[in-house]
Amino acid sequence: MDQDAANKVLIIQNMDSGYLVAGEQVTLEDVPYDVTEPIANDELMVQLLYATYDLFKRDLASSSADATELRERKPVETMSIAKVIKSNNDRFRDGDIVIGRLPVQQYVVIKGHEATTLNLLENPCEFDDLRLFLSVLGVPGLLAFSSLYEIGRPKKGETILIAGASDEIAELVGQMARLEGLKVFASVESDEKLNYLIKELGFDGGFNYAKESPYEALPRLVPEGIDIYYDNLSWMSRLNLGGLDTHFDLLGCRHLNAAFASMRRYGRIMFYGTIAEQTVLDPIIGMFLHNTVLKRLTIRGFALSDPSFGKKWGKLHIERMQQWLKDEKLKIPTFEVANMDNAAKAFVEAFYSSENTHTHTILAVT
Repeated sequence: MDQDAANKVLIIQNMDSGYLVAGEQVTLEDVPYDVTEPIANDELMVQLLYATYDLFKRDLASSSADATELRERKPVETMSIAKVIKSNNDRFRDGDIVIGRLPVQQYVVIKGHEATTLNLLENPCEFDDLRLFLSVLGVPGLLAFSSLYEIGRPKKGETILIAGASDEIAELVGQMARLEGLKVFASVESDEKLNYLIKELGFDGGFNYAKESPYEALPRLVPEGIDIYYDNLSWMSRLNLGGLDTHFDLLGCRHLNAAFASMRRYGRIMFYGTIAEQTVLDPIIGMFLHNTVLKRLTIRGFALSDPSFGKKWGKLHIERMQQWLKDEKLKIPTFEVANMDNAAKAFVEAFYSSENTHTHTILAVT
């Protein structure tokens, strides 16, 4: 790197102003710096290699940020993989590959206290594709794995319904359920995505909720009922970008009510996100409680930070996922956006594009 090398950062502001627009709410800005300047004790300088947009969306959806915070101008921070360029920190050496939350910025100087959130990227199987550690071998994979096995307790021959199966977490849940011998059904928002799930990932069926009501689809698809309902819609209800919150509140209610009617006894229901914050109507709440008692259902919300999720299942998640990857039993399609100059446009498309939501969007910075 030269002394005045280019160093751009992705900035977001006014997130509550409606639809995000590249060049307005989401911008790229220059951060000039001198690479020859020495770094302080405990600091390190890293070069960003990959950043995932998908986890930023979920972080935003689960955030309790108020309107003032949403209007603040700040760098986009998300799970990223970086290379240590210069280190004055005992935990890291020059050339190390690290993973953790970082600003989407080409080169970052990390203070000593901030470096504690970074970890060395452990790759015992020596996978060439480091992006896997931002998907199946990272937070999305651990979230999908721990929730399915901790709450779902899948058993061969059972049936699972995944509501809102367009992102990488839902796709992993469905593929793992198939490997456990379950019948897998899903709801998505387009025929293209539905065909992808069935033809490419091997799901047994599903429906396009933009065309067919869950009240009509479930009796047709699963006349004998479902054992596991995985609600992947509830996390999106928190996104107040361009009116999405209202759309998904109502959509989530319809899915939830229809799923309850189709549940078998001793079924398990899991919510990613805060279903209680959805503006459900009283009759639906009544049906919710009635079916919970009548069918002896297990209902549980979850977060990765819960002791019985990420911490409990972390080791088995890595072992099982790595073996499935080596055996080519999982498909991990990744939509890669190359070059930092495309970061703002790709960020907005990750929220709104209907073409790439069945893939994991990763920015390749270098």
